[in-house]
Amino acid sequence: MFGMQPLTGGNMNSLFWTVSLLGVLLFVATVIRVKFRWFKHYYISASLIAGFIGLILGPEVLGVIPKEIISSWGAFSGSLITIVLAPMLITGNLPQLGKLGRITGAQSVWSYLATSMQYAIPCLMSALLFTPMFGVSPLFASVVEQGWAGGHGTAGGMKVVFDSLKYADGASLSITSATVGLIFGVIGGTILINYAARKGYIDTVGHADNSEELLDKAHQTPGCNVTISRDVIDILAFHASLVGIAVAIGYLLMKAFKTYLNFNLYWFIASLLGGLIVQVLILHTKWNKCIDRPTMSRIQGLALEFLVAGAIASMKLTVIVKYAGPLLIQQGSMMILMPALMLYFGRRLFPSHWFENTIIVFGTACGVVATGYLLLRLVDPELKTEAGEAFAASRPFCSPFIAGGILTSLMPGFIATYGNMTVGLVSAAIFFAIIVFAKLVGWFSFTPLEQHNN
Repeated sequence: MFGMQPLTGGNMNSLFWTVSLLGVLLFVATVIRVKFRWFKHYYISASLIAGFIGLILGPEVLGVIPKEIISSWGAFSGSLITIVLAPMLITGNLPQLGKLGRITGAQSVWSYLATSMQYAIPCLMSALLFTPMFGVSPLFASVVEQGWAGGHGTAGGMKVVFDSLKYADGASLSITSATVGLIFGVIGGTILINYAARKGYIDTVGHADNSEELLDKAHQTPGCNVTISRDVIDILAFHASLVGIAVAIGYLLMKAFKTYLNFNLYWFIASLLGGLIVQVLILHTKWNKCIDRPTMSRIQGLALEFLVAGAIASMKLTVIVKYAGPLLIQQGSMMILMPALMLYFGRRLFPSHWFENTIIVFGTACGVVATGYLLLRLVDPELKTEAGEAFAASRPFCSPFIAGGILTSLMPGFIATYGNMTVGLVSAAIFFAIIVFAKLVGWFSFTPLEQHNN
């Protein structure tokens, strides 16, 4: 009825074996991450380490792990990204600006400015330089936003999009872009913090958290809350069932869009919409109080750790070497433009604590959310400013659409259909339209705002 093929015993055994091996790598990587403090200093997660171990042991380098297993790990990304996105809007409530509406709005504007720039410049560079001179695919332009703003999870999950567009090199390039962005987010952000301290934009510079990472019982905190009796169902199983409903609705939406509108809506984006439908349906029922966001985060986290490890392990180093010249130019340009945008827009968007409010978005737009919070903790160790709270409030207005959301999944298709010049110019127009919008609603000034930090 739904066009699915049955899983045979042999296929199930292969699936369990490949997942188990990836689990082994994640455990080894966790030991390495805890053992060597350098990884903590640069906020390198165990899933990243596991992925690079798999890459080294795979057919691209040592050949210890066979190609078939590495290929299976790469294929996980297209499915696991669906599990990551499906629960995103099942939160127990619908998005609101909250009490920090002015700051939340400005952080959202800064996020969208960074994203539109990460499309406008690479698309125009590809149209004018990379495609005519280097002969690279026009889709090469899309890897910046996928990798920098989206992170490794999004970059790995985009494999299904690139495969549908017959661009086999895309996934490896997107993962490479994510790695460059993550490293630059930490190092570049630290340089910006020291610059801000010298200029007097911030009062103090903190240090990375040196606390133990293997927590004893006195410091352990619950990862989820039991919101329904254990006699009824396990709390994790209950939330997994909601995710399953969202994924099933997403599948039906995907089929409906293709059948009735002839539009390719990717399953992982359709599942995000499925999650919104689930939330709307139960919002005013007694079941809504049973939704526990930390439990949803555990489900997302499990899928994301395996996704990132498998995606990095399945990277093709030959592709990276092939694109070395364009990658250096493209990624180097972003390393110049991202700090420039932050320093210009920060003082014009935020009436107080402009550096704290921009550095958290900068870190996220270059690496991952954790990078943003890491940089914020260096300038605001006790989180006394409103930056962290406003950032959390801004995510429902950003994450479903950019940095791994709907627009991220659609952009490669737009580039393939309309070309980089058109998409680049439209992205540039959107960039300036965002500025106009922010000015009209009072969130932006063309002159630096007077700072009220008390």
